[in-house]
Amino acid sequence: MELALNLPSNIQMERKKFQKMVFIANALDQGWSVKKSQDSYIFTKKHEGRREIFQENYLENFIVHNATSTDFFSK
Repeated sequence: MELALNLPSNIQMERKKFQKMVFIANALDQGWSVKKSQDSYIFTKKHEGRREIFQENYLENFIVHNATSTDFFSK
């Protein structure tokens, strides 16, 4: 089923908002769940009931990968 949307052909938005959309889309593609609470985004991912200990640089790697990945555009 294809959904027809009446969108303008030349959509413009703030760079920061676009980067946020790409970041969230990449995280969703990697199996993360994203919820928004007031002005914050909460990222969660099931780990099959296991307790996980993340390396010190895990958050930095998560941000870099999801902010720079081009997976969103290849679909």
